Amino acid sequence: MKKPAEVANGSLMANQKRDLRYEWFAPGDLNGFFGLMFDNFTVLSFLAGILIFGFQFPAEIVYKRMFPGTALGVLIGDVVYTWLAFRSARRTGNTKVTAMPLGLDTPSTIGIALTVLGPAFVGLKAQGMSPNEAAMMTWHIGMATMVLIGIVKVALSFVGSWVQRIVPQAGLLGSLAGVALALMGLLPALEIFGMPVIGMIALGFVLYTVVARIRLPKEFPGVLAAVAIGTALYYIVRPFGLAGSAAPVPPSLYVGLPLPTLSFFKGFVPALNYLPIAIPFGLMTVIGGINNTESARVAGDEFNTREILLTEALLRLSPVCAAASRNRLPTSASPPTSRWAAGQGTPY
Repeated sequence: MKKPAEVANGSLMANQKRDLRYEWFAPGDLNGFFGLMFDNFTVLSFLAGILIFGFQFPAEIVYKRMFPGTALGVLIGDVVYTWLAFRSARRTGNTKVTAMPLGLDTPSTIGIALTVLGPAFVGLKAQGMSPNEAAMMTWHIGMATMVLIGIVKVALSFVGSWVQRIVPQAGLLGSLAGVALALMGLLPALEIFGMPVIGMIALGFVLYTVVARIRLPKEFPGVLAAVAIGTALYYIVRPFGLAGSAAPVPPSLYVGLPLPTLSFFKGFVPALNYLPIAIPFGLMTVIGGINNTESARVAGDEFNTREILLTEALLRLSPVCAAASRNRLPTSASPPTSRWAAGQGTPY
């Protein structure tokens, strides 16, 4: 039988959880949103640049077929992660839970483009297909590859918590930091020093607001300020030849909707040829999901590793969004957003 004091404490905790007010929006959500949005835009630009400029892939297929489904998959995943954040807040009584954001995984997105999509497109053209026909078939192969990787990830998601328990924290977070330095740090740094006048000023704003955590007037988001100032400087200094040596690309507008499709079945047989290359990238995203969940735990946010991994895996298997254009690999992004006082509104 419980003692009266234990009963009273249990009732008090239950009342506190019932009275928990987990707000839809926190001030840091703006910085978190723009930081993650521009990060995803950067990864998409890498994907488009590799395919269009590296392999002469038709731009219309990239922008109207691949990108819409990618965006929808990220949106649905973020909605699920937002729900998980609300559930975690109710379970733990923590009103400062930061939702795990879901976005594009940089290493695997670049890797799949270079080792699966690009070579498949070149090979299909060599077989006599026109560029548009080869691009559409490559899209089918890419979708089929993502579905096959999703099947593997569903199975691996059930061992994620076990891996998180047996691997030392330094091992989990160290690999996460290594990827961040190598890809998220090095590649953008090359772009910064390609246009130092613009890049260093924009970087300075990010260091000032995000790293030093000095607030701008009126709580203006620091990441948005950096992008806005960098963009304005580019168009101001470009006439004077201070915007780098690269010729500006004329802007083009492509409108596409993420329509459901089962056409990935057409790419299943040829996708098997690329499976030995693609599976390691899928395994990499599983490891990344485990690492990011551990990173969130260190920051004070408790999430179930299996649920985080299953969300990613099941999105790959969905013909509504995942197969609509799955030529990208979403993964739970590392949650530095908790340092920005972001909440569950961050994924949006």
